[in-house]
Amino acid sequence: MTPETIQQILQAGKIASKVRRETAAKLKNPGYSYLKAMDEAEAQILKLGGKIAWAQMAVNDIAAHYCPEEDDQSTSQECQLIKVDIGVHIEGYIADNAMTIEVGTSNQYKNHIKAAQNALKAAIKLVQPGVQLWQLGEAQMSEAEALGLTTIKNLSGHTIDQYKVHGGISIPSYNTKDKTEIKANTQIAIEPFVTEGTGLIKEKGQATIFMIEKQRSTRSLYGQRILNYPTIKQQQTLPFTTRWLTRSLGKSPALLGLKQLQQDGIIKAYPPLAEISKGMVAQFEHSMVVGDKTKIYTRHEDDEW
Repeated sequence: MTPETIQQILQAGKIASKVRRETAAKLKNPGYSYLKAMDEAEAQILKLGGKIAWAQMAVNDIAAHYCPEEDDQSTSQECQLIKVDIGVHIEGYIADNAMTIEVGTSNQYKNHIKAAQNALKAAIKLVQPGVQLWQLGEAQMSEAEALGLTTIKNLSGHTIDQYKVHGGISIPSYNTKDKTEIKANTQIAIEPFVTEGTGLIKEKGQATIFMIEKQRSTRSLYGQRILNYPTIKQQQTLPFTTRWLTRSLGKSPALLGLKQLQQDGIIKAYPPLAEISKGMVAQFEHSMVVGDKTKIYTRHEDDEW
């Protein structure tokens, strides 16, 4: 990596960690609007000099991939377990980080939160050039099991490339016996998801998150409007969410265009991911550059993990 690239990564990480903590603090208060929280997170990313890769959240048994629509009236409620997942990029160099809060003061799910934090810390301790994937997975699962919980096996961390959230290698949260080694200067995100449930997820509900899969033309006029919309062009292969389009193009044209682009195989929908036994889910995540002194570039000064 060039010195310029490293600086871009570090800047993205600083912004992502700040926005993550600010957004989580807001949602910890009962009655805070999901929509307002995500809108404010996106605005803050831009204000701080970053570009929006994504601002997403997930509640209770939903592990990931939820974004409120423009008319969503949902608010944070006492005892909810809310995951806040913030992605920031500078010229495509991505910082990916997440944390979980329990709304209110009951601390009913403190072990979920602690287990996910411990799992992340345990894996990070092992990160160095040559570490094998099974080792990172085993470290995470051991910490979850120590508190009577388990990790979600079909969600994983990942390598990160420029403009690519998932760079090609998945980092498991259990011992897969995979001896693939992580190389120096690789960008990775480790993100254990912990639950008292079965430890598997499935797609559930309507997607509000999409990504462009193939760069090709469409005959759909509404689809063309979406593909030519400046914000979508800027995202390239990064995610975008429904309300960006409904607010600018109108609800019916946007939804019809999204449907047609999916039928054409140009975009892919990413519905919410629910734990199959409705187990509550906690998640913590950091991004890092692997080296003899691995740089965790999304760690905020107030993070204890």
